[in-house]
Amino acid sequence: MIDDKARLIENLTGVRSSKLNYYVELKKRNREIVIQNRRLEIIHQLSRDINIDMSLEMIVQRVYENLPPVIPSDFLGLITLEGSELRLVATQPPLPHSGLVVPRNSVLWEIIRKQQDQVYLCIAGEGKHLEELPVRQFELNCLILNPLKVKQNIIGMLVIGTREKNIYSQNDLTFARQLADQLAICVQNRRLYEEVVQAKREWEEAFRARVQMQAQLIQSAKLAAIGEMAAGVAHELNNPMTVILGNAQMLHRELGSGHPAFQLLQDIVTCGLRCKKIIQNLLTFARHDLPAVAPTDLNEVVERVLSLVKYQINRNGIKVQTDLAPDLPRVAANGQQLDQVLINLLLNARDALEGVERERYIRIGTGVRRGENGRRYVFAAVRDNGQGISPKNVSRVFDPFFTTKEASRGTGLGLSVSLGIARAHGGTIEVESRPGEGSVFTLVLPLEESWS
Repeated sequence: MIDDKARLIENLTGVRSSKLNYYVELKKRNREIVIQNRRLEIIHQLSRDINIDMSLEMIVQRVYENLPPVIPSDFLGLITLEGSELRLVATQPPLPHSGLVVPRNSVLWEIIRKQQDQVYLCIAGEGKHLEELPVRQFELNCLILNPLKVKQNIIGMLVIGTREKNIYSQNDLTFARQLADQLAICVQNRRLYEEVVQAKREWEEAFRARVQMQAQLIQSAKLAAIGEMAAGVAHELNNPMTVILGNAQMLHRELGSGHPAFQLLQDIVTCGLRCKKIIQNLLTFARHDLPAVAPTDLNEVVERVLSLVKYQINRNGIKVQTDLAPDLPRVAANGQQLDQVLINLLLNARDALEGVERERYIRIGTGVRRGENGRRYVFAAVRDNGQGISPKNVSRVFDPFFTTKEASRGTGLGLSVSLGIARAHGGTIEVESRPGEGSVFTLVLPLEESWS
């Protein structure tokens, strides 16, 4: 009875209605506070999680995933100002074609020219004046256009769209502006990072080219000195060798096969001809006036080089084995430079066999193979069963001045210059190595079909 009277009095005085309105308002306020806190959390997370090396597509995706609980959003687009062009570079949901250039008569350009802070559009009709945005594709009815500003300079625009009509409140617009400001910082930081990375890459390339040129000049000076000395030695040896060989051949013919000294004279003639060939190869190595590029038989290069260095390799108790492909196509190359490359590879293989207790060998083989691009290549592979190269050094063996030899035995220029020669011919040098088992260095050169 008393409770009924109390309810009657509350209804007559409006107390019950006031309580209901109070709780409804309180609930609404609490919901707004939750949304506001969530918005602040999103902006904080955006500044914390987005890295400068993330792509723009990933940045937009990361932002879009967090938007629906705090603001109506069926579309999110990022537009960047690149020079004199506006480009739609990233969207969520993604569009099939990115990088769309915004036409000059677009509303978006008008917003940038007027330096507007924010534009809220309720789209009428089919959005014909915003054809660069997927208004019809996603059936968008409302758009918030937020220019991205850094130090009062516009660098792009953030577009938020929804299918709902007249939905965005003032709080939504404020949040969109805050989100755009934070995203502008992220985009600008990413641009600065790309500029730094590009500058660093260009500096490294310039430094590498300079070091490579320096190494080439030092090696060329060394080779010029060696070549001059080789030419002098070859010339001095050539005269007495001609006399020895000529007299031996004359006696060889006069005495006949029945004479006791015939076989000795035969050995003198054979060794004399071999010495003559070595002298000729020394003169070829020392000569610098050969044509830059000519059809070259890689097998002949191998044989010529072996005639120069095989003795000093054998003197160290190392066997030299050859596996030369028959009918090897000729390659467009400078034979003298290829001599230099193979001499470097053979002498490096010899040095790698020092201290190896097992039977030691160097195998050099030639052949033809087809690359991934379908083009044919000739190759010369130098393999040894020496100490091998540690994995951390494999990627550095072609760096100028890098060497694991003693200072008195190597300058670290041989492989660097050899790789430069290979690349100048359109080829490369490949390396495979296993510590304790040995290494194989392969000179690979593209084949000119017209010369094969």
